[in-house]
Amino acid sequence: MKKRILALLLAFSLYPVSLGNAAPSPSPSTSAKATQTETQEEEKRTAEDFPESTAEGVVLMERNTGKILYEKNKAQKLYPASTTKIMTGILALEKGNLADTVIASKEAIAPITNKHSHMGILVGEELTMNDLVHGLLVYSANDAANVIGVHIAGSLEAFVEMMNQKAQELGMTNTHFANTHGFHDDNHYTTPEDMATLARYAMENPTFAEIVKTDMYTMAPTNKYKEDRFLSSTNHLVSRRRNGKYFYKYATGIKTGFTDEAGNCLVSSAQKDGVDLICVVMKADHTDGEAHSFTDSKALFDHVFDFYHYCPVAVNGEIEADSVVYEAKDQIRVTLTPKDNIDKLLPKTVTKDVLNKEVTLAEKIEAPIAKGDVLGEIVYSYQGEELARTELIASNDVEKDYILAAIHIAVKIVTSPILWICIILLLFVRYRIIKARKKRRRRQRSRQRYNG
Repeated sequence: MKKRILALLLAFSLYPVSLGNAAPSPSPSTSAKATQTETQEEEKRTAEDFPESTAEGVVLMERNTGKILYEKNKAQKLYPASTTKIMTGILALEKGNLADTVIASKEAIAPITNKHSHMGILVGEELTMNDLVHGLLVYSANDAANVIGVHIAGSLEAFVEMMNQKAQELGMTNTHFANTHGFHDDNHYTTPEDMATLARYAMENPTFAEIVKTDMYTMAPTNKYKEDRFLSSTNHLVSRRRNGKYFYKYATGIKTGFTDEAGNCLVSSAQKDGVDLICVVMKADHTDGEAHSFTDSKALFDHVFDFYHYCPVAVNGEIEADSVVYEAKDQIRVTLTPKDNIDKLLPKTVTKDVLNKEVTLAEKIEAPIAKGDVLGEIVYSYQGEELARTELIASNDVEKDYILAAIHIAVKIVTSPILWICIILLLFVRYRIIKARKKRRRRQRSRQRYNG
């Protein structure tokens, strides 16, 4: 009896506890609705829906082709601030030698004040060009920019002239440099598109590309400094040291910039799954402790990585057309394939099957044909935009039917108007000769009768 009472009391005591601790589980319909809503939101996003940027000017470019995927005021003249050092850096690598020892001159150091970003170079200090270029591109040192300029060109003015000449060579038609580093000058300006052009060019240089992804550079002692100097990158996309929250694992460079007039500027690059991008953000906001030059660039990179892929537009070996071949043995047709393999960065929703193809073949395709012979051209397009064009080549051999060719020659001869003209002329001449002979005979007979 006691055992029954104890069991009942235990069950009774546990009952409300189990009720109180049980969490209400979502109904199947509620869970399904949430999932459906998330799916619908995801479906609403498309490759064309690029994230909004706070910046005054933006260019997002595919590095391999230079195609602009997204832009905002790409041709607007803006101040580049320290992104100017991309030009200074590439000229230093092209015109100088990293192993050279450079002595900092008074001309180079005198213009640098505490308002400038600098690495503390002293007049008469002996540095390697390698140290200077790292100080320029990693630490964003204005004094390094000036020392490089004087060493390369002999004077700051001559180096600035060299910068502007290079800009013209690259097609940066809306750019003018007034100094080596980007410290504000009203006559020192560029555009997002021009800066993307410069960055694309500079990143083709392997040494430049290696330097601009450097997180930290250790500079050995010099004749003016007894200790190492540690130069950390100002580009938070490639560095966790200064502000790790902006670090981006796909980032590969390039250069930051800031002045009150220029605002926050960032020229950056990123690569994922073979997709190589360059992003230029100029005069971006810095609000509520958030550097939008970094967040906006990351958002643009992520958008392309999420929604775009390299679509195989032209595939060598894939048959795109075929044709009858004149005088082909056994009436074999020739099949045609693109000469080149061409991939294009397109939205992931776009596949090769939906591309438009325009094939142009030679006026007369005649045997014999060897595999690889160029016989035409193909143009691929999507929604009215030309994506690629390449030659069409034969993917098989076609032999000539010489018996058929001989028959064709005979038929051509027989049916040739020239032949019939010649025959008619010959017949006419023959007729005239015969007629003349008859006339001559008649005269002879008449003469004989007269004489007889």
